[in-house]
Amino acid sequence: MKGLFWMMVGAGLTIFVILRGREIMHRFTPKGVQEQVSEKGHQAAATFGDFMGTFRAAMDEREAELRRELNIPAASH
Repeated sequence: MKGLFWMMVGAGLTIFVILRGREIMHRFTPKGVQEQVSEKGHQAAATFGDFMGTFRAAMDEREAELRRELNIPAASH
């Protein structure tokens, strides 16, 4: 009974290692590296877009605040 249990554990571990190994190997192939670079590029672009949106909103808010304090009429864009 113990032998069957350990044989099943070994078979399960073997399947897990093979599937995980394929996934890891794919990450280091040219196509896998290309996918990773593309994903990181999209993440960086989204982060930069969020930053620019926040920056523009803060800049507009500060401009409006300064215009109110200095009694300067709002500029027409």
